[in-house]
Amino acid sequence: MREKLILLVVLVLLSANICSAAKVILVTGEWPPYTSEKMEGYGFLSEIVFAVFKETGIEIEYQFYPWLRCEKNIKEGDAYAAFPYIITDERKAIYDFSDPLGKSSFKLFYLKSNVQSDVVWEKYEDLKEYKIGGIAGYWYEKAFADAGIKLDLAVSDELGVKKLEAGRFDLLATDELVGWTLIKKMFPADIDNFAVVNKALKNDLLRLMVSRTYPDAQTITKKVNEALQRIKDKGIYLEILKKYNISE
Repeated sequence: MREKLILLVVLVLLSANICSAAKVILVTGEWPPYTSEKMEGYGFLSEIVFAVFKETGIEIEYQFYPWLRCEKNIKEGDAYAAFPYIITDERKAIYDFSDPLGKSSFKLFYLKSNVQSDVVWEKYEDLKEYKIGGIAGYWYEKAFADAGIKLDLAVSDELGVKKLEAGRFDLLATDELVGWTLIKKMFPADIDNFAVVNKALKNDLLRLMVSRTYPDAQTITKKVNEALQRIKDKGIYLEILKKYNISE
């Protein structure tokens, strides 16, 4: 009887470990309205990712970190993927990517009291006369460095917006949706003093950036891509966008 009880306990523990191991870890950071630990549903892109994995039948766990920590976790195989990320040549050498989950437009924000008119530029070198702020770990670090521009980097978009409002730099590089979401939240009375440069730094597609060392990562990504198409076909994807007043 004692041996049977011990065997039962072992089987229960093994079952618990299997269930725990089956949960796929995804890492992300504060990037409202795309993803945020402080938002209901963790933001609209987090809801899309959740809907995708629900369609696959795979259980997931979100973990929120600074962006550089997110990249470290997937590089070392501690998480399956980080999101949302765009593809760059540097990232392609290290990570794999899912099909597009959404889109992004990176713009330069400024205070009208500091910059008197829209900034006209063709290439990044044309922006050398301005002091530019950015967020550590974002795709544009290398692009600006190659253009001979040293960025004033913050650890988060929220801090970047604070520094822009305080006049620490002339221009802040960030996603347009993210920038306006934070400005409306942080400086609602002064929103009319903020503006964006008409020309986008980059328009691109947002994806899961997938670890090459996480167990069964390629198989998971195949299921994710198939499930993403299914939730689009079912109208679930569009429903989530409409909930947040986001255009497709």
